[in-house]
Amino acid sequence: MLDARACIDALEVAFGDLAAGEAVNRPRSHTYTPLGDGHWYLFKSMDGAVPRLGVHAIRLSSDHTHEFATGGARRREKLALASGGRYVGLVLLFDIRTLEPLAILQDGELQRMRVGCTSALAAKHLSRADARVVGLIGSGWQAETQLVALAEVRPIEEVRAYSTNAERVAAFAARVSGRIGRPIRAVASARDAIDRADVVVCATNAHDPVFDGSWLVGGQHVNSVQSHELDLRTLERADVIVVRSHDPATFHHPPGNAPVEAADVKRLAEPLRAKTVELGEVVRGRAGRRAPQDITLLTGGGLGASSGLGVQFAAVGHAVYEAAKAAGLGREIPTEWLTESAKP
Repeated sequence: MLDARACIDALEVAFGDLAAGEAVNRPRSHTYTPLGDGHWYLFKSMDGAVPRLGVHAIRLSSDHTHEFATGGARRREKLALASGGRYVGLVLLFDIRTLEPLAILQDGELQRMRVGCTSALAAKHLSRADARVVGLIGSGWQAETQLVALAEVRPIEEVRAYSTNAERVAAFAARVSGRIGRPIRAVASARDAIDRADVVVCATNAHDPVFDGSWLVGGQHVNSVQSHELDLRTLERADVIVVRSHDPATFHHPPGNAPVEAADVKRLAEPLRAKTVELGEVVRGRAGRRAPQDITLLTGGGLGASSGLGVQFAAVGHAVYEAAKAAGLGREIPTEWLTESAKP
């Protein structure tokens, strides 16, 4: 029900309204329960409203995460432990006028599109208008939609892709090139991917930097799904750092027992904070690329700023809801099942 163009358009509305004070967002909250040996139960939530769409959404996920090291690098994986080897993540969409729930949506594909299309929205406003070549690091769950969405905002002519798994990146290149209608070439190193690229895309689950910021050259735009992928040099060299929101995510866990995600949150030093702006400010034209040779960067959580926003799920969830209604898809359940006569 959700194509990349509709998703980008919905997110542009949400970020613009948030910057104008016309939308509302609660930062993401993580509650970790330790299970031992690097395993955690994680309950995550975020919510927000876009009044012009008449909706409020809350995104909830019930996860089991495993933190481990491989080849000297840290990784974090989510395990599919629900019945049938499945995951649990939901978006609940509410009507802010009638108060009633409008829809319950699984969040997986919606989440993947949200991340990819937010990156594309940033590239639309931050990358040079003549950007044609993309360097991609990663070939997993998030990488495909990064390219699908980016192709909606820039006339991509070439993609060079690198992953630590050579077989997987070769298969990724063959599959996704057909989907985006552009050639994707698997390369042997991260530097080969980044060299002479107009847009650099990082979409990994790495907890250590995946490239050296000294490799960047003037004029490049970098999209990163999470800041652990980035080294300090990249942050230093960026002329503008863009985050979804300055409001930090919160982490809750037993004292003295913190997951990597919480323990490694970096707080932006003053020189970096001074050049950090919110994506909504960029969308509204108040900040962004000032010169063709600027290096611009969109990064996710891990810098002491928020990553995913509830307001994004309100906008994208609304787009899915309207499309499903128009197509006559989904399963209707009685609204009164989810309302009550007692005052809550």
